[in-house]
Amino acid sequence: MRYRILGFIALGLFLLAAAGLWVVRQGMSPAAPEAPSAAADDPGFPPLVMAARSGEVEAIGELIRAGADPNLLDSGPNEWTPLLHAVHKNQIGSVRALIAAGADVNRPAPYGLTPLSLAATQGEAEIVEELLAEGADTRSRGSHGWTVLQQALGSGNPRVVEALLRKDPDLRLGNGPRDWAVRAIARLQGDSEILARVDRKEARR
Repeated sequence: MRYRILGFIALGLFLLAAAGLWVVRQGMSPAAPEAPSAAADDPGFPPLVMAARSGEVEAIGELIRAGADPNLLDSGPNEWTPLLHAVHKNQIGSVRALIAAGADVNRPAPYGLTPLSLAATQGEAEIVEELLAEGADTRSRGSHGWTVLQQALGSGNPRVVEALLRKDPDLRLGNGPRDWAVRAIARLQGDSEILARVDRKEARR
């Protein structure tokens, strides 16, 4: 009987941890934009945004040469730049084309989401590395105030964390509720080794 009770307790704790993981992930994730219209002249998603989302690199170049602003904010629900849309759709070609055309890698959405914080949240290591090489701010914060490091640890891709640490070796977690939540997520995902590297940096300070 005692072992059965202990088993129920363990199961309950596991379910609570899983529910907590889901809640934290929801809080870290940016709001998903509404699906854009297929019309090229959609006022919420202009042609440059549509090209960025679909990876049409040649069209991006043509549109910018014709006068499209690579740093415009669309009039859709999230008011994102073309670069944010490209990151959201994991379009590395679009990311490179927009940066080459003058897109600001640190231009945030009105509520603070930056391309780097979005890429870190989604675990897009190649895009994270590209943005960092172009001067993306490792200390920027994403939606709801999450730091890039917190988002990277929650993404489940250690390569993202490693890229951030190479660029900014002094990045570390703190001791707030979000930091402890991210630690729990990292352990559940099996990322204890990369988490230990971050926390050792904290201990040396």
